[in-house]
Amino acid sequence: MFVKLQKKLMNVYLFADLFRMKIHLRDYFTEGVDLQQKRLHRLVRKAYQIPFYRERFDKAGVRPEDIVTGDDLAKLPVLTKDELREWMASEIEKPKYRDYIVDTTSGSTGKPLSIMMSPREKAYMKANWLRVMLVAGYNPFTGKTMSRINAHDENVGSRDTFLQRLGILRRAYLDQYAPEEEMIRQINAYRPDFLYLNKSELMRLVLYCKRTGTRVWHPRFYDPISEKVTENDRRLFKEVLGPGLIDAYGSAETGSCLLRLRGKKNYIIHYDSFVVNVIDDEGNLADEGRLVITPLYKTDLPLINYQIGDSAVCSEKNGLRYVKDIKGRLNDYFYYENGEVTSFFEVTPVIAHCSDILQIRFIEETYDLIHVQIVRDENAKMSREEIETYVSSNLNKIFKKPFEFEFEWLDAIPPDPNGKLRMIVSKVKPGA
Repeated sequence: MFVKLQKKLMNVYLFADLFRMKIHLRDYFTEGVDLQQKRLHRLVRKAYQIPFYRERFDKAGVRPEDIVTGDDLAKLPVLTKDELREWMASEIEKPKYRDYIVDTTSGSTGKPLSIMMSPREKAYMKANWLRVMLVAGYNPFTGKTMSRINAHDENVGSRDTFLQRLGILRRAYLDQYAPEEEMIRQINAYRPDFLYLNKSELMRLVLYCKRTGTRVWHPRFYDPISEKVTENDRRLFKEVLGPGLIDAYGSAETGSCLLRLRGKKNYIIHYDSFVVNVIDDEGNLADEGRLVITPLYKTDLPLINYQIGDSAVCSEKNGLRYVKDIKGRLNDYFYYENGEVTSFFEVTPVIAHCSDILQIRFIEETYDLIHVQIVRDENAKMSREEIETYVSSNLNKIFKKPFEFEFEWLDAIPPDPNGKLRMIVSKVKPGA
């Protein structure tokens, strides 16, 4: 009964939460850290009452009172996607969760994952996304938002709310499955102040504009979500869509926890709502390593030390942590017969230093052959043959053995069935 009431009050909760959130950057760091500790203490106390987490605490020899700051979460084990998937599957059919909201991830790093949250928590997640827009400079009273169609959003296709009829929080949905010409027509007709799509969807649009010379409306702010944005991507987005690029990092499971504003090099952490740590392979806090995220607002079915699947580089200044770089969703490795591997991060510099390459994907067909799908800038300085030589020769300097390369030149690389784009796809099994 109480959860049903939460559903009816979701918009009330959303605006109440948004009103209390830190919008100005100075408040992020002065008041946000204090709020982080208070909410962290509440989270671990509640989590310890849940059998799943009590077992994890006890195995680690940790009591709730041992967790004083966000750094102390490193005393607990990470929560993997497989562990979360198994736990959610064991809980989802229980009657007490009948009215909870269930979101499903795209499965970009494996099988799709169903994640449950109460309407109260979902309202906070939505308020946090609105906070991202406000921090970027969006004005909810005058601005217009355009986003991809989200299968989880129950309001798609419905009539405007009362507030939207008053001109507040206006929004439209862009059909991301339509041909590029139709997507551009929709954007140019609506002229959004804020546009966000999955990176692969936005890249498809941008590559079409660059290839055909078609002009598209420049939103004041735009965000390619759900995937790693490389420096080459940034250059191309800014060339076609203008300077308003922001990078809000998060996932369907956690919500947006990091924000890189236009013109900035570092990501700021939403301290009042998340703990974001970087740990090494031994689970210790580190400047570079695995990214683990703890949403502080999610207390019914918590995500403590959730290993999202990315790695990151961070630094500290005046006692505050900043994320300098996110290395993106884990791709496959290049595998060798002897069991050794080469990661995407090792070959990234070769691609990053060639602005003539707009998109690239490597498909390891055998232990000796790599199929390369590639998109070339039409104004490139190098010819196709020169780019092929550049890629094959420089990569073979990095690989542990030479590969043969075959190249497939495309106008745009098609995304994977889940709508995202892995940079390395290996069809061979790891060696001995």
